[in-house]
Amino acid sequence: MIKAKIGDLLKKILKDKHLQKIEIFTPENEKFGHYSTNLALKIGKIKKENPLQTAKELAQKISDLKTGLFEKVEVASPGFLNFWLSEKTIHQELAKILKLKEKYGSGSTDNKTIIIEYSSPNIAKPMTVGHLRSTIIGQAIANLLKFHGYKTVQINHPGDWGTQFGALIYSYKTWGEEKKMEKNPIDYLVKLYVRFHKEAEQNKELMAKAKQEIKKLQDGDPENKKLWKIFTQESQKEFEKIYSRLGVKFDSTLGESFYQPQLGTIVKEALE
Repeated sequence: MIKAKIGDLLKKILKDKHLQKIEIFTPENEKFGHYSTNLALKIGKIKKENPLQTAKELAQKISDLKTGLFEKVEVASPGFLNFWLSEKTIHQELAKILKLKEKYGSGSTDNKTIIIEYSSPNIAKPMTVGHLRSTIIGQAIANLLKFHGYKTVQINHPGDWGTQFGALIYSYKTWGEEKKMEKNPIDYLVKLYVRFHKEAEQNKELMAKAKQEIKKLQDGDPENKKLWKIFTQESQKEFEKIYSRLGVKFDSTLGESFYQPQLGTIVKEALE
C-alpha cells in the first residue's frame, strides 16, 4: 500500500533505529497533499534540530532518489512533509485494487500465531452489554489480524466453575422444575439463584448447604455433576444463539472447569 511505500522510503533515507516508527496520515484538506508526515517535527524534538530545515533536507533526499512515486513533495511550517502522488502511481495502485478487490491491503506474517480471548460469559447468567462490547472488539481484532496474514486462535473461556454452582444445585434440587428449566434455561436459573440468596438472608444454614453441594461436585458426585453439565450445556446453547446472530465463531471453547484436574498440583506447589 502507498502508506507503507512512503514509510519504507523514509526509513531508507533515515537509517536511524530511533525513528523507525513513522506516522503517515491523510490530510483533512487536499491542499496539503495526498499524504503527510510530521516526521521532521519528531526528529527536531529528539535531535534538537530545526524541524523546518530537517523537512527541507528530507524533501531534497526524496527528490534525489527519483522514485517516480510522487508528483511533488513540499514542506509546510512548522515542519510537515506533504506528498502528492504521481499519475503513474495512482494508476498502478488503482489497477492493484481492481485486481485484488477485497484482498487489497492484506499481508503475510510468516505464519505467526496470535491467541485472542474474548466474551467469556458466566454460565447460568445472561450475557450483558459488556459481553457484547468485548465480543465485537475481539472479533474485529481477529478479522484485522487474519487480513494481515496472522494465524488466529479465537478462544472463549466461559465461567463454568465456582461456588455459585453450589447455590444453583441446591436451589434446583429444592425448588427446581424441569419443564420451566427447558423453556428458558438462563432466565430460570437466574431466578433460582436470586431466590436462594433471598432465602439465605432468613436461613443462615443455606450457605452451608450450598458449600456441601459444591464440595460434592468437586469430588465428582454423579448427581451434582449431571446437573452441572445440564446448566452448562443449556447456557452454551443460549450463548451460541447470540454469537450466531453476530457472526462470531470460536476455535476453542474451554471453561474454567477444564483446569479442575490441575488444581491439586497448583495448591501443592503454592503450599510448598
